[in-house]
Amino acid sequence: MPDIDLNNIDLTNLDLSALDRIAVWYGGLPAAVQTALTVVVGAVVAYVAFKIVAKIIKGIVVSAIVAILAFLLTTVPGNMILHQAYDRVEQQVATSLNK
Repeated sequence: MPDIDLNNIDLTNLDLSALDRIAVWYGGLPAAVQTALTVVVGAVVAYVAFKIVAKIIKGIVVSAIVAILAFLLTTVPGNMILHQAYDRVEQQVATSLNK
């Protein structure tokens, strides 16, 4: 099938979607402009994706740090309080057995 130059054809009567019209416009651009446009759009999409992923990872890191701190703040003092309570009960039992 021979190549058809869509720039020389009236496409107004055709029922083309917006994506089809963008594809026709893009196809009519010179090859260097197509390459430059593709690189620019790719760079913008990559930058946006990077920012989104960076925020997600930052959120995950912050959440992990908060979870670790909450765990340490509740377990270490909790362990110390329970250990002190156990020692106190142990001393009371030892004192009552020695009487």
